[in-house]
Amino acid sequence: MHTIAEPNPGDKIGFGVEKCWSQANNNSEERFSRIRTLSRQTPTHWIQHTAGPDKGVYSGPNDWYSVWFPPTWTLEVAEGTVGLTAPDGGGVLSLTCFWRESPEAAEIQKLLEIEKLFPCRRNVRQLKLGDTADQGIGFQGQALLSGEIPWWRRLFRKKQWRNWRIWSLRRGPVFVLALYLQSDKPDHEAESIAGMIVNSIEFNDEPACPPEIFSQRVIDLARSKFPLLDCEAIADFQIKLGESKVNLKNFYRSYLSSPEQFDSIVLPALATVVQVQGWGKNQTEPELETVKNRIMPMLYPEDVWHDRFPNFVGTPWVGGLVVLYVIDESRAYWYIRDDLIETWNLSRDELHRIALENLNRYFEDQPMEFTVAGEEQGPRLLVPARQDAYNTSRLLSESFHEKLRGVLGGEFAVGTPSRDFFVAISLDSTETVEHVRKKVEDDFQNMDHPLSDRMLLVTHDGVTEYAPW
Repeated sequence: MHTIAEPNPGDKIGFGVEKCWSQANNNSEERFSRIRTLSRQTPTHWIQHTAGPDKGVYSGPNDWYSVWFPPTWTLEVAEGTVGLTAPDGGGVLSLTCFWRESPEAAEIQKLLEIEKLFPCRRNVRQLKLGDTADQGIGFQGQALLSGEIPWWRRLFRKKQWRNWRIWSLRRGPVFVLALYLQSDKPDHEAESIAGMIVNSIEFNDEPACPPEIFSQRVIDLARSKFPLLDCEAIADFQIKLGESKVNLKNFYRSYLSSPEQFDSIVLPALATVVQVQGWGKNQTEPELETVKNRIMPMLYPEDVWHDRFPNFVGTPWVGGLVVLYVIDESRAYWYIRDDLIETWNLSRDELHRIALENLNRYFEDQPMEFTVAGEEQGPRLLVPARQDAYNTSRLLSESFHEKLRGVLGGEFAVGTPSRDFFVAISLDSTETVEHVRKKVEDDFQNMDHPLSDRMLLVTHDGVTEYAPW
């Protein structure tokens, strides 16, 4: 049985013992390009906010629509809902989005539920909408909002009618429900601006579906391409294909960046899962001499290793990372298990030495190219120019540290947000390092094969966790 991790384009697939799967098709630098440009007149000083559902643990650029609003309005975002408050307490506009693919989804008026929201209402009339959506409907009116006031107090209290507006907008499977509720003091200007804000909404032409829909799409694809294998959803955002468990989390991260590439992201992974199921003992338990020159080190989050893959050979490192060991194949890699090095009669120290030697030779054969920013007398930043499954692993090499010192100086900090990417920066400016640290934290949440949101410090004495204080 093998755990599998999917490749970058032209990169390698990794697998180990449980036949679980994760993916690494790296970030999209144009993650917002799928939002259409604004096609109507909106004041140029208004602010754009790109919104979508609450991302939770499956973080990524899951952006379903953009909305523009005046800078005098206050923006708050919580649990996938956008709240915009008019100045001087003039009222609140809330925007909530969700995904529906059912046939009933077209009946957008039923989603408004005006009767439930405003049981006591008057002067209700339909609003005129722009061309912001494929389908849309809106209403305005007044309502009594009595709250939890006891009935006997209401007898002596003057009735207070509040103005409200409500909209239901739809493009494809994406819906936006908007509700504007006036404050105690009427503000007709704020009410009109709320309508302008709703009419400024632009939907994403290619929105990424939510996790549960993504999982079902993967299952449908697997069943169509491999009809002889059973496929079903299981717990923890996984599917079971034949004898294999496929972890969808990292696939979904890549899909969020490029939803139009669903098939090219998922299908190669499924095909490799099916292929590995046909492996025999020669592939899963090879002789040491047949694979010795292909043993490579692979950095991995230590907590995930302990929790999910304790039977993989691992050496704890720094910054919450552990060194695992893999056998490099032409388009794949697979993790070495504890029982395998026992069969080989090989110590962990010897395994580590072999892996580092192979790592150095790997980058001698295909040198790592860098992008360098900054000036010689100031902060300098260095990042790999291309993705590679072993990019961050190269930080294990002391000879590589010496090469980096030639650019960054005797000591430098390193961030490792993902398997394929690291950023190294000189220590000339604490402020610049802090800025990079925050970017590393953000990339750790959004990149595939996330490693660590911490910074490391490389000195002549070795590698430790970076702690400027």
